[in-house]
Amino acid sequence: MKNQRAEYLSAIANIKTGFTLIEVMVAIAILAIGIVTVMQLFSGGLRSGKAANDYTQAVIYAKGKMEEMLINPVSGSGESSEGSDFDNKNNFRWEAEIQDASETSQLTEGTSLKLLKIRVKVLWNESDKQRTVELVSMKAVTEDAK
Repeated sequence: MKNQRAEYLSAIANIKTGFTLIEVMVAIAILAIGIVTVMQLFSGGLRSGKAANDYTQAVIYAKGKMEEMLINPVSGSGESSEGSDFDNKNNFRWEAEIQDASETSQLTEGTSLKLLKIRVKVLWNESDKQRTVELVSMKAVTEDAK
């Protein structure tokens, strides 16, 4: 009986149950690497979404300024105003440039039309970088109107 009990205890001692400390540490390390990778993907997606939003706002702002310049073409620059519908948290700035493009175009030869090249540029700061969106359009005006 004593011999059977010793064999039984010896058999139980030889049975390995559970995981070793090394196996647990390797599993946790693999899990941590996976979690960090997923977190980086999410943060990269958020950064890309914010950049896309900023570019979209800048294009909308530039389009509005271009519409103003097509109605009354005047060179100048400025910032988005506080009271406008436009969000100015990125400190959007704009620059407009009007150039006479009649000499480079054959479309206005022999007519009383003058061709103006209108360039509107919207600038803003994102992190430590300056971003820019530029729209260019042409407008035909009579020689006496400028």
